[in-house]
Amino acid sequence: MKNKKNILKIWVMCAAVILGTAGCGKDFDAAGYVQALLDLTFQGEISGASGFMEDASEETLMRAYQDSIDRFVAANITSGMDIGELKTSRFAELTSKIFLTMRYGVGEARKTGKREYEVEVDIWPADVFVNFQDMLTEDSLKMAEKIEAGEYEGETKEETGQMILSDIINHAYELLDTAYMDIQYGDKETVTLRVYAERGGDASIDEDDMDRLFREILRLDES
Repeated sequence: MKNKKNILKIWVMCAAVILGTAGCGKDFDAAGYVQALLDLTFQGEISGASGFMEDASEETLMRAYQDSIDRFVAANITSGMDIGELKTSRFAELTSKIFLTMRYGVGEARKTGKREYEVEVDIWPADVFVNFQDMLTEDSLKMAEKIEAGEYEGETKEETGQMILSDIINHAYELLDTAYMDIQYGDKETVTLRVYAERGGDASIDEDDMDRLFREILRLDES
């Protein structure tokens, strides 16, 4: 789960709808903008985002949120394995529940330039994915022993492989659910996001800052 590029793509996909057409002027609400983005990303809350978009429908915003969840699952949990739509949707649903538990607080915006702002966001990092990875590693060792002992015996190699894959996926879901139920939070940390209100109504948040917040609140670099 250390692929920074994949994680950044998740943020960009979720944020793209908002970042393209936020109404920016001399009274641009940078803190509100950040709050809306975080609430959409983690809570699936579209009301704040709607306030920064005149043309986006609720369906469009919800689709952006759902796409971000799906991409996170593909990049960080199923790792591109073709496990079927039903099982993928179960992981997506569980990931949505995990994201809902993220704790953050958006501070006031500080203007640092003509159209530039800094917004401090307090976060309380969650250990769910760290614990999930630890449990997954332990479980993989047990599965390797079962495979070595010949406990998976299908009529063909393909059938045996499917049996093993099915167990891996089922165990992974159970372990992620356990990590979610036992989630704990670390001490408060503060991440500063740089916000740019461009001419013509566009706005953006520094991608490296966004990536850092996402990695730190989920402790992905420790997984």
